[in-house]
Amino acid sequence: MDIFFATVGLAFSVWMCFDCIQRKEHFIWIILMIALVPFGAIAYYFIIKSKSKTKINLFKPSIAKVVESEETLKLKELISKFKKAYHYEKLGQIYLDHQNYELAVTQFEAAIEKDSEMNEARFGLAKGLHGLGRYNEGAVVLEELVQLDKKYDYGNAIFGLAECYRLAGQEEKALKTYGQVIKSFHFFKAYYHYARLLDNKGDKEEAISYMKSLIGSSKDLPDYKLEKERFWIDEAYKFLRKNGIELA
Repeated sequence: MDIFFATVGLAFSVWMCFDCIQRKEHFIWIILMIALVPFGAIAYYFIIKSKSKTKINLFKPSIAKVVESEETLKLKELISKFKKAYHYEKLGQIYLDHQNYELAVTQFEAAIEKDSEMNEARFGLAKGLHGLGRYNEGAVVLEELVQLDKKYDYGNAIFGLAECYRLAGQEEKALKTYGQVIKSFHFFKAYYHYARLLDNKGDKEEAISYMKSLIGSSKDLPDYKLEKERFWIDEAYKFLRKNGIELA
């Protein structure tokens, strides 16, 4: 019987640990449940799980919470009445801001269907597809947008196109597009990935040159901009050190 109860207690503790991870509760609960088997799990059950109205299925992927507010309900009402592209696009932006990518994509597609020249919806659609990991589809949307306006959103559209190519594994297209980005816009992330793609292609010396250029151009950045770009600067230093180059 002792073995039976120990097995049940252990299984219950494992179940509660999974539940804790899914709910993203404080990690201290995991420590307590491991240290105090099964009493920590029993405490967690009565304090957290039994009081929660949210039921979590461990076998289904979690999805972003659908945000319904006075604004979204009003937009839905307007869409129902008028079916205007503007309202679809605004609702899509709200869903996009809350990472409800599937819902956002649906709204942006409806907006474009109503107004094929609505670049805001086209850019939002690309962001939604990117959020869903549908990089090839995102690239197609951004190709159309960049043809209409190469500098759309201060270069973020063509930069996004380069990112979609890279993440989709289309390295040649990514390299060419990053090259276009860095000629007109000073995105440190674009410099970094352009250099990495050059390195992947075997052009190590040119890759090193671009990494040095990235670091050199950071010297005159104001503090707020330096902090924003710090990650890519540090990554460039790591790349150079890995290739035996130490900068002062």
